[in-house]
Amino acid sequence: MVARQWEFPRMKTLTVDDRQRVRLPQVKPGQVFAYEPDSDGSIKLVPVVTEPAPKRVFARLVKRGGKLIFELPEGYKLDPEAIAQAVAEERESRA
Repeated sequence: MVARQWEFPRMKTLTVDDRQRVRLPQVKPGQVFAYEPDSDGSIKLVPVVTEPAPKRVFARLVKRGGKLIFELPEGYKLDPEAIAQAVAEERESRA
């Protein structure tokens, strides 16, 4: 007898455990998926892509010449007008 190769690719299956968890080998930990159940009983997984959050810059409070000032990491500058606008927007949102 001659061995024939299957015409269909191998099917990969997933098993849900008792806590409703599924392991996907090619997925990074923490990646989020939306699922869409179809009328034929199949489930479609769609990765949820979020916009990256703006990077936060932390300033240190330092005492210089008897005054307390904020010291920023090198390469960062603060625009006083942008700070005033952000504070005004925050106050308006709380009113």
